[in-house]
Amino acid sequence: MQRHTYGDPDDRDLLVVLGWGNRPEHDPVDWLLSQLAADWHVHAVVVPENGTDFERDYRAPLTEINEAVDPAATLAHSLGCLALAHVPGDDSRVYASPFWGTNDDGLVGALLPLVARLPVERRVIPGETDPDQLGALKPADETGAAERGISPAWLRAVRGAQATLPPFREGSVVYCSLRDTVVGVRAVGDHAPADRIRLYDGGHEFFASASRERTLDRVRADLRAVADGRTPVNSRHGGDGA
Repeated sequence: MQRHTYGDPDDRDLLVVLGWGNRPEHDPVDWLLSQLAADWHVHAVVVPENGTDFERDYRAPLTEINEAVDPAATLAHSLGCLALAHVPGDDSRVYASPFWGTNDDGLVGALLPLVARLPVERRVIPGETDPDQLGALKPADETGAAERGISPAWLRAVRGAQATLPPFREGSVVYCSLRDTVVGVRAVGDHAPADRIRLYDGGHEFFASASRERTLDRVRADLRAVADGRTPVNSRHGGDGA
């Protein structure tokens, strides 16, 4: 795992665990980190694209980083949410579009459990390459990870982590779009209490969605609440629909 820092070291530390294929130099990610760095000392973590052992490649290194940073608050996206959910701790966390379940709709989804059994580490399964599914502001040339595909071994590791997801931490919140076709939205509803879910209008990456500024305002409020030791108030009904 790679860690990049942004902002003033004298500000409170914020750990941001990026999603699969996200890089700090990507336009929407750069926007998000720049916005957050105005108020926080940001530690952005890039997760491996083809980790085949969840403990070795995701949980253990992220736990080590979390202990080293000792952040006042934590924000994670997509695969980063799955890794963070397995990191020990009693702190409240802010999750965005968590990859807590796969989208098993259709024939391709039905075949995923069978494909995951194959002992293949090559990235032979196509990923999501449609920028519109990720967000209206997602540049078409930033889907390189999806074009490289995913491996059955990675899928097996991820599905195993999803099946052993620890209990939802009290006081945590989840941002989710019902339009998200990249992850299994049903798994979000199954794992997180309804009053801890905030809906936003857009695709899988809220920071690449047209409503990103309004959504980020709400994310910032939740991060401040977590850092101050307060339970974030659900402002879902005062925000965007999905």
